[in-house]
Amino acid sequence: MANYRARNGRAQRGAAPGIPRRSGSRRASGWAVQLALLVGASIATGAAAQGDAMELSNGRVQVTVEGERGTILRLRDIVGDMDLQVAPDQAENFRLLVPVDEDKGNLILGKDQRLDRWERSDTEATLHWDGPLTDARGEAHDIDVTMHIALVDDGASFTLELTNDSEGTVQEALYPFVGGLLAASEASAESPDRITPVGMNDDKPVTRPFGQYDYGYPNNFAFQFVARGDAAQRGLYFGCHDTVARYKHLRFIEMGAGDASEVYAALVHMPFAKPGQVFAGAPAVFQFHAGDWVDAGAIYRDWFVDAFGLMTHEDDWIRRHGFYQMIMIMLPEGNVNYRIEEIPQLARDGLKYGITSLQIAGWQFGGHDNGYPYYEPDPRLGTWEELEAAIRACHELGVRVYFFVNIHVVNLDTEWYKTELKNYHWESESGDPYWIAGWGMGTLASRMAHTVPQMAFNDASFEGMAEGHLKYFRKLAEIGADGIHIDKLFPGHINMNPRSQYSPDQSVWEGTINLIRRIDEECRAINPEFRMSFECNWDRVLSYAAATWWGGNMSRAKRIFPELVETVGLYEPYDYIGVNNVILNGFVGMVAPHRFNLSMACPTWSGLSQYVGEVNRIREATADVIFYGEPLHGEGIVGFAEPVQDASVGVRAYRSRTTGKRGFVLVNNGSEPVVRTFTGFEGQTSGRVTVHMPYAETVSLPLPVRIETPPERLAVVVEE
Repeated sequence: MANYRARNGRAQRGAAPGIPRRSGSRRASGWAVQLALLVGASIATGAAAQGDAMELSNGRVQVTVEGERGTILRLRDIVGDMDLQVAPDQAENFRLLVPVDEDKGNLILGKDQRLDRWERSDTEATLHWDGPLTDARGEAHDIDVTMHIALVDDGASFTLELTNDSEGTVQEALYPFVGGLLAASEASAESPDRITPVGMNDDKPVTRPFGQYDYGYPNNFAFQFVARGDAAQRGLYFGCHDTVARYKHLRFIEMGAGDASEVYAALVHMPFAKPGQVFAGAPAVFQFHAGDWVDAGAIYRDWFVDAFGLMTHEDDWIRRHGFYQMIMIMLPEGNVNYRIEEIPQLARDGLKYGITSLQIAGWQFGGHDNGYPYYEPDPRLGTWEELEAAIRACHELGVRVYFFVNIHVVNLDTEWYKTELKNYHWESESGDPYWIAGWGMGTLASRMAHTVPQMAFNDASFEGMAEGHLKYFRKLAEIGADGIHIDKLFPGHINMNPRSQYSPDQSVWEGTINLIRRIDEECRAINPEFRMSFECNWDRVLSYAAATWWGGNMSRAKRIFPELVETVGLYEPYDYIGVNNVILNGFVGMVAPHRFNLSMACPTWSGLSQYVGEVNRIREATADVIFYGEPLHGEGIVGFAEPVQDASVGVRAYRSRTTGKRGFVLVNNGSEPVVRTFTGFEGQTSGRVTVHMPYAETVSLPLPVRIETPPERLAVVVEE
């Protein structure tokens, strides 16, 4: 539901209920109860007084608030002696963007508003600014603001709520402006601190000139937290613990001139709260910790698992398959590669090489990337009855079958689009769809985008979209399908479509995760083994699936969530190096011969198909350590008598999360044999290891072990 609620007798809407947990920590989270402020505490109340300062402390962390304006003066790490503080005339607390006709960037600055009243205990406080608030032009706006502060363990949480009884729209809300990051960076280490996002962006050094650094979530990055610091010093975690799926930014901004400038951290919401609405922001959490960004990630992981649950390989058959065939049986222009009745033969083609998972694309009306969202068999390919029979035949072979779908993409040429779906766009403020395009394959004209079917991205929060998909996916579950792959799961940042029941920052995101939850619940009620995978880089899907596309989207995140696995495609018939790198990096291999058009039995693929079978045999034998294990990082984990790394040789170590046993993958992607002498893992120079190599007998050997790897081949070694 929406993150705002109407006032003055209008219907009220609260946050969406939490998603049922899957597995992981069930321990009570301090942050989970941080908004139950002042309960059971010794409470003081008062009005603002000039010159007063309010200090909160739990013996581990301290927050100091200026008493007249309620600005944040200090966040101090008592345990680690990191001190983030700013001068009173530089301190801030919140900013509201309330555009007016003559100034679209019109701001209300919290530092210019008098604090009306407060309640507090030793470790918690609630600050109130009763409207009207005055903007930078001196104009008054009937807006009330409340900020909550709570100290838990080594951190502090800040939340903000506003009631908009003005005539304008509160487009953005920024808080709490914790400053002093530059001063702390200069004082804490010889080299400057770095801000590290767990995404695909570069780290940002905390040095002058700093400028501004924004970390957008979801869509831009996978997780809603960043880390500041490194393993040699005390670190700072800055996260947004938001159980509502909505777009936001974590912002670092330099303010002030020259050597007097400072860097502040703030959470940026974009609620577009209209007159008569109440907006409740998420907790902006700052927590001090030992270690680097991986240790900061452990804070986020604990909160995430407690809030949403986490899918694991034990409960996800898609995650357990290290390789699978992916075949498009009909292309966008109607090119028919296979009919539905031929699907069991495609399963046999993979089974010949030990591959027991088959994903079918282009099975539905219009073919691949066409005709969406009519997820029913195209008459040129077969019927529902034939599809059910094909799935049953695959199951009799011991092969799982799942189907390629989308939940946002719609074809502009369908009657359904013209009569209904056109109302469910992801739209700009002008009412235009943000995105119309298409994907071509199969012919030269299609690949040059001359003949591609045109598509739009729609918002799954509309019930017509959601139920339209669900009826098809329930049908797939009823005929025995093992699951679906949901592609192109990249909802837009905000949706200005006025027909949505949600706020613009929340519509596409909360709508998407609610539909995923419904698919999971309703399809698993029919077929308990029904599972999903996703093409995305969004952490919220990890509650429902452990397998995502593509390798590189969330590779850093595997340090924090080793349960997840990324996918890479194998398209060319002689890509032995690609197969090696699948195992080296812990990816899933999507086997898609000749760009999804043929099966593993095609003659040009005979050699690579056999190699995939051999490598998959090794992967299954060592899965607990190498495929399901956590990647190990650092020097000296794996010891060799000779230098290991060069342009053609790669080594990556893993550790079982159940037994603690270690192992490594060594790949030789060069054209000459490579010999390396393995002397042992860190802390172990004796004992025995098991050596696995393609086309060779598995052997148990005492340390040290001489490993000779042929060109474009690999070896997997696991300690006993």
